[in-house]
Amino acid sequence: MMKRKYLYLLLFIAIIAVAFFYFSNDTISTKSRRITAYDKRIKQEQEKLNSAKVLNEQLQLVSKVIMNSMTSEKDFSSDEVNSFIKILADLADRYQIAVYSLFPKVVSSLSRHYLEQLYTMELNCTFIQLGQFLGDLESFDHIIKVKTLDVRPVDMDLKETETGEIPATRYRVSIELSVYKIVKEV
Repeated sequence: MMKRKYLYLLLFIAIIAVAFFYFSNDTISTKSRRITAYDKRIKQEQEKLNSAKVLNEQLQLVSKVIMNSMTSEKDFSSDEVNSFIKILADLADRYQIAVYSLFPKVVSSLSRHYLEQLYTMELNCTFIQLGQFLGDLESFDHIIKVKTLDVRPVDMDLKETETGEIPATRYRVSIELSVYKIVKEV
């Protein structure tokens, strides 16, 4: 009789242990699924936030370009033209590009909504220097359009230098670019 009571007690404890492990496992797996779902939502929201930050930075740069390009004047001032010529010359100097000519051309604009100032440059440079120059030109805070880009090789003898290297091929580059300003409406 006593043996039977212990057997029932042992069976009861085993049933309680199985039930305990079953319900605790069920509870843990439910909470684990909820945590996974929350984690997935957090990742999605974080991606949205990062995208919004990148978009905000890009919009700020565009806004800066537009604000720098707004004017209430009817023409480019000579100070603006000379300042931009100096910026272009300094940029060419930074990459050790020989500047043959750099001069502005007055453009009569048919539109009342924007002003255009044309600049013509002739350079002597390598493709790498040209790429660096155009990359920096693209990052200016002005609305700039490259109208023509003419690249011709410069006739030169490709003789080896004292170190045995052949110098990089240089090119005569003609660039016509326009800078635009938006006229503010009064």
